[in-house]
Amino acid sequence: MRLVSVVAVLAATATPVLAAPTRLGDPAAAGSISRVLVVAAVGDSVATDKPTYARADQAVTLYAAIQVDNKAWFSDAPSLEIGGKRVAAKPLASAPAFALRWSKIEPSSANISNGDASTFRFEPIDYRPTAIDGSANSPKIRADVRPTLTPDHGDGVGTMRYQVTALQGPRVIASAGPEARRGRGSGGVTDAVMRVSIRRDDTYIGYLTEMFGQPYIWGSAGLSNSTHESERLEGSDCADFIVYGARRMGASIPYSWTGALPGVSKLLASGTRADDGIYRDRRGEPLPFTKIGDLVLFPRHVGALVEDRGTKGVLDEQDIMMHTLFDSPKAEPIADSGYADRPVEVRRFTADLRRGRSGS
Repeated sequence: MRLVSVVAVLAATATPVLAAPTRLGDPAAAGSISRVLVVAAVGDSVATDKPTYARADQAVTLYAAIQVDNKAWFSDAPSLEIGGKRVAAKPLASAPAFALRWSKIEPSSANISNGDASTFRFEPIDYRPTAIDGSANSPKIRADVRPTLTPDHGDGVGTMRYQVTALQGPRVIASAGPEARRGRGSGGVTDAVMRVSIRRDDTYIGYLTEMFGQPYIWGSAGLSNSTHESERLEGSDCADFIVYGARRMGASIPYSWTGALPGVSKLLASGTRADDGIYRDRRGEPLPFTKIGDLVLFPRHVGALVEDRGTKGVLDEQDIMMHTLFDSPKAEPIADSGYADRPVEVRRFTADLRRGRSGS
């Protein structure tokens, strides 16, 4: 009897679980939804339809914005900017009735190839929509950049694209998705597909983490540096990944290949791995673990030092490097990189990377 009484009390006092609304808007309102967008706001900033960059300590909120009869805009974003212009939007509750569905737009593979020199082409990246659990009919959601179709190496940092779909009776109106191809000189989708990039912090390594969740692209390329696949966070090969972080720090380093990196960096040390796992020079002296962010350049591969995890103060196979190789970017021991047994050069960019661009 006592157990029954306790259960009864708990049942009576428990907070009821509220089901998601079956639809949004006002059933009495007239009009046809003509356009749907995803807009993003960092903290309390204006929500925009532009690609969004933030640090991991900053909240990014995605809002649905709908246009009715090609005229009035409706959104629950406190302030709104579309196409570079401020827009006065009414609350979604006053829009004609509709339902909402949110999706991530994700690359289905962590490893693709543009081919070699004789067979080069911009391989189309296979993006697929994946429904976001628990988001149905939510006027806003928190941006979560964790991939679901490929390995999650970022644990909350990286890049993700999003789509929102409005259902008004039999009509389906969606924001841009996998079909919004850039076309010439790219394998990715246009910026009409909302892109959110969350980095660990404002350091060089932090900016590299924006590329997490994007595929390794053998022979990543672009018609220019500004339209490069890596610049647009579509993916990268090992060298372009390393250069991306430097460019985000403000350095004017062109995208290229590993053979060009000595021309934009200075040599700090070089050697090979000894039987004890420590890298040593020709005299047998251990190479120093120089500084987080320095490059570890192997023949035709490169990464960046992240952590002195092995024997402190020296470079060894247990130290952590960040790189991409036949998988989306990740941090792992040099021993697991596939290049631990190759000769290595420790290098540092000659450009000044001490000041990050924290504003974007």
